Amino acid sequence: MHFLSGLTRTLLAAAVLALAASCAMTPKAPAVSEDLLAQAGFKTVVASTPQQQQHLQTLQQGTVSQMQQTGRHYYVYPDVPNKRLYVGTLKEYQAYLALRTSNGLPNLQAPNVTTADMQNYLKQDAAMTAADAQAATIPSYAIWPDFGGLGWVP
Repeated sequence: MHFLSGLTRTLLAAAVLALAASCAMTPKAPAVSEDLLAQAGFKTVVASTPQQQQHLQTLQQGTVSQMQQTGRHYYVYPDVPNKRLYVGTLKEYQAYLALRTSNGLPNLQAPNVTTADMQNYLKQDAAMTAADAQAATIPSYAIWPDFGGLGWVP
């Protein structure tokens, strides 16, 4: 009788370890799905120049970020291994969030940008652009073609 309880405990411990190991090896779903970005209407822009490829590296990997170009706001996702940038407007970003929900993925918090936040951003952006001009460098947004030419209709 004492032998069975020891054997039972050993088997139970082995089962728990096997379960823990299988959970640890289960791949996690990516935070951002490139397929869903494309389905939502995000356009891809190939990083064809060394400057564009370098800029991809500076963007936050694995997440959709906001970017302003020529006074308009865009949502961008860097695909560094494939050397491309997914670009969308607010409409595409909202469609992407809806697709995440319909596919059972946890939803991301939409960036909450207030007017004061945007004014602060624009002020900092202007200061950084001025500093870049003094240093004779090209602002990061200027190395990409105008995203407005990707076919969005307001």
